Amino acid sequence: MTTNDPGQLFEAGADRAAYVREMFGAISARYDLINRLMTLGQDLRWRRLAAQAVVHAGDTVVDAGSGTGDLAFACLEAGAARVIGLDVARPMLARARSKSATQVTGVGAGFALGDATRLPLADGSADVWCSAFVVRNIPELDDALREALRVLRPGGRLAVLEIPRMDAGWQRPFARFHFTQVVPRLGRWVSGHASAFSYLPVSVDHFLTPRQFTAHLTGLGFEVTQVRLLMFGTVAMHIARKPLPGEPRSRQR
Repeated sequence: MTTNDPGQLFEAGADRAAYVREMFGAISARYDLINRLMTLGQDLRWRRLAAQAVVHAGDTVVDAGSGTGDLAFACLEAGAARVIGLDVARPMLARARSKSATQVTGVGAGFALGDATRLPLADGSADVWCSAFVVRNIPELDDALREALRVLRPGGRLAVLEIPRMDAGWQRPFARFHFTQVVPRLGRWVSGHASAFSYLPVSVDHFLTPRQFTAHLTGLGFEVTQVRLLMFGTVAMHIARKPLPGEPRSRQR
């Protein structure tokens, strides 16, 4: 599925899920390189920060939208015993499996085809649910977050790295120039994909601000414990937990 106008993907009846699946499959071979270039090499550090914030020794982790596996490997480095990496794009999974075979931290990671809105896991079977630059691309975002809540055990933890829609401020014009002018050109040059990186700024504009996403998580039943803005506010890390039974909700942080 291709489109010359990424904005149409957010209109009623559009099959954005199919576009996202095919787009990520098409850019899988250059995905890691593109990430390093766009973030000046910081994306691996952000994944380690997220993993260290939620993973305890011996944990079972669900990495939703695992892509080429970098967040899964960061979770294993942080002490996870098992990481279940799920993605809808088969070529991404092939890259993750290939990387897993060559990394010391690859032991304990398994990668399989799976949809974040319909996780093939039992209730309360995971200690951690995490994602990196994924939730913005899920049309049925609430379904995915409810699935995360379902598969987490009481007290389990959630980590989300994402590019949020920025609040008004001095950084916003610079961020918009980067996402609307620099990123599409760089992404098209490196990946050869005509629309993938024109879609990125449009998807950011249709996403939530960090404050809105915090409120969204809270409304669905999570307790948000940490919100951290990275790279001048262009990336947000949300850390949350599933409350214990009968536990009063803490005030949103």
